[in-house]
Amino acid sequence: MADAPKRKITISLKTCDGDVFEVSPAIAKQMQTIQSFVEDDSFVATTTVIPLPNVTSFQLTKIIDYLNYHHNGKAVAVDRKLAAKKFDEEFVKELDHEQLKELLLAANYLNVKDVLDFLCQAVADLIQDKSVKFVRNFFGVVNDYTTAEEKEIRKTRAWAFEGVDEE
Repeated sequence: MADAPKRKITISLKTCDGDVFEVSPAIAKQMQTIQSFVEDDSFVATTTVIPLPNVTSFQLTKIIDYLNYHHNGKAVAVDRKLAAKKFDEEFVKELDHEQLKELLLAANYLNVKDVLDFLCQAVADLIQDKSVKFVRNFFGVVNDYTTAEEKEIRKTRAWAFEGVDEE
């Protein structure tokens, strides 16, 4: 009697916009928030759907794409680091500023360390040498300094404003 093929175990994740994604345990293991559900004794992989109220389908798709590329061996070109760097550059280039910030929040919510580190570095690279105005606009920070206070800070800490793109 031939052995029946083993059923592939997947974990179901439901985004806040109602889409359900089936991911492998290897991908789910990268998401520490999901791990807390999976390690629960009442969890049954075949029937349990894990709700993700703070993650959209777009965000989960991007995070899964990143994890699949970096953790499932898809980065196996002759020069793996070069291929991974190119993938990462294209990954960020496809995102506008709002998508980048929202993806960063989703990665933080899911507690996916590699994606979170990568996106934090992408944001750091993006705001490097940018004006205070650009950074405030990017993060939605309201300027609470008076004109006099800002002039004083620019005067006493002039070194912090050297080489900055003032737009």
